[in-house]
Amino acid sequence: MAENACYTLLTSLPHIDSLFNSRITPISRFQLDRRLSMLDMADQERLVMIENLLHWDHLADDVNESALIRLAEKARDQLDSQTLRELVDWRLDMRTIVAALRRKHLGEAAPTTAKWSYGTRYEYIRSHWSSPTLGLGKAFPWISKVAECLRTGNCVELEKTLLQAVWDQLNRLATRHQFDFEAVVIYVLRWNLVARWTSYDTGKAQLRFRKLIDKSLGEFRDQLPVSN
Repeated sequence: MAENACYTLLTSLPHIDSLFNSRITPISRFQLDRRLSMLDMADQERLVMIENLLHWDHLADDVNESALIRLAEKARDQLDSQTLRELVDWRLDMRTIVAALRRKHLGEAAPTTAKWSYGTRYEYIRSHWSSPTLGLGKAFPWISKVAECLRTGNCVELEKTLLQAVWDQLNRLATRHQFDFEAVVIYVLRWNLVARWTSYDTGKAQLRFRKLIDKSLGEFRDQLPVSN
């Protein structure tokens, strides 16, 4: 997409300056999609692919791991932007880390399968399973707080911690980009986070929290001790 077209698109969009202080999204999804139609077809397809891969609900709920891995590999092959590749890797690493923390919370041993999730860190995680932060506390400083939220069952704080971590990462990447395709992607992903938070339902979150803990058992379900 030409730089002047990106400039026109981005300057037409309302500023997103807050995550948790927002009560509604700054623009409806219908209006956002209308503005995004300014992208050429190739960039529209790339944006859809990235959203499908990184959308919060898609990553947090039931997902076919094999399909996710295939989509992630396809996305990385098609992205010539180092920033977007970095973003894909970081977000999917986050997903793998949180899944690992849930398994640790349940007292499970390190996974033994060769490829139990997509990400650049899962081999490292397996070899640092005994560490409270999986040996990744410096690279991902939010890990300790996530582990504490899992321990206490505080699903609201867990959600806020993860959303804030993604928001902060997008802000860091945004410093490199202002009026290019990467800036458009970052805007849309920020919009998704605000949409996620402004539609947050505590009751549903509690149910989802229990389902995710249960799902985290995965291949280890049959290894759980049976209560007498």
